[in-house]
Amino acid sequence: MIGACKKDNAKREYPQGSNEQVNTWILDSLRRYYYWADQLPSKPDLAQVPGTFFSSVRNTADRFSQLYLPDQAGAPSSRSLYGFEYAIIQEPVTGRVFGLIKCVLKGSPAERYGLKRGNYISKVNGKSFTNSNARAFDQELLNGRNTKLMLAEFKEGQYIDQSELNMIAGLTFEQPAVHEVIEREKLKIGYVYIDGFSAGISGTLIPVFSAFKSSGISDLIIDLRYNSGGDVSEAAALCAMIAPGINYDTDFITYKGNKNGGTRKESIGAAATFDQRVDFNTLLQSNLSLKRVFVLATGATASASEVFINNLKPYMQVRVIGEKTVGKDEASFLIRDQRIPRQVNWEMYPIIYKLFNAQGQGGYSAGINPDIEMSEFTVLPLVPFGNINDALLSKALDQISAQKKISGKLSAVNEAGTVQKKMLVLSDSHVSKAVHSMVFTHR
Repeated sequence: MIGACKKDNAKREYPQGSNEQVNTWILDSLRRYYYWADQLPSKPDLAQVPGTFFSSVRNTADRFSQLYLPDQAGAPSSRSLYGFEYAIIQEPVTGRVFGLIKCVLKGSPAERYGLKRGNYISKVNGKSFTNSNARAFDQELLNGRNTKLMLAEFKEGQYIDQSELNMIAGLTFEQPAVHEVIEREKLKIGYVYIDGFSAGISGTLIPVFSAFKSSGISDLIIDLRYNSGGDVSEAAALCAMIAPGINYDTDFITYKGNKNGGTRKESIGAAATFDQRVDFNTLLQSNLSLKRVFVLATGATASASEVFINNLKPYMQVRVIGEKTVGKDEASFLIRDQRIPRQVNWEMYPIIYKLFNAQGQGGYSAGINPDIEMSEFTVLPLVPFGNINDALLSKALDQISAQKKISGKLSAVNEAGTVQKKMLVLSDSHVSKAVHSMVFTHR
């Protein structure tokens, strides 16, 4: 957070609350902190409304900077209202379009109404899906505080309507990690699904990794397929429980800013314990000291999740299975007017840093490519996280046990009897969420 820049006595004064006054504050702040500060226009149009002004001065390479009014609630989503995430899919051969429930949050309205990961949806509020109206259904789900979902079942090549759920919106809370120790061919393999890197998540992972360590796992699978990121400190703490040969002072991350911010490096210990929520020695007590880790990723894997992948690579082999990630090799912190009384109510998260690992590797703005490319929709229906019949998890297990093909058991899960051809994803709530996420760091 920042205060106002020092006033230039020659600078023109504008009326309190005017577009010109707000935009002057925005421009002054960007000139000090913005990664592309040296490319800002010298004389932009200050009379524009702040949102339009902010968009007009943003660099063309900037996809993620945000400006908002804190008292205006963010856009609702199926996750925030009902506690589920979904995709709308089109089959490549038949052209049929259907909805697919990807995730149901613990304790959510969706869970209480019986919705499950893998459910097929044929209608929303009585309306069927087509390839031309798929995106319109994003808004259809969010109109009002209740929605009707028609559950369908796949039988003999057809989706047959089964029952309708009439859901009322409600509260959803932070999600616990899903974890398993999977035994396969005399190996013990740890698996953990992490929904996000929100502040404090590492504290909940310590007992999980302590249990992995006590079990003597030989390999680890980190499922970040829907993890749109969060705090760098939480990603660093997770790395500290996995990588071999590290200590508090081990190099972890480099932040490169503009001429004002310069370049600064941070150790894994300093990064992991910045918010003082966890003790670094406690993290080390749960350290697995493995030689490799498998990460499950999709086009919804973003920001701090990508920091985890990229910044763990200097210390061990990181194998990514799934799809290319979003590509957020940048970080921000909150900028707001700290004057008393406050003169500007707007707040922003502009891109302030580009991010690199201990070996200077970064530059993944186009996304991190998987080592093994595979869609999680390869096999349907989707199964619970940690189920060995999940397409991405099964592929990781095959790699660990040196098998080259998807097991017959995996193929048998599909009701049509075959592994699916690549589906066309018309809409995906997880991807929409990831695009609007941010890598959060500190000054």
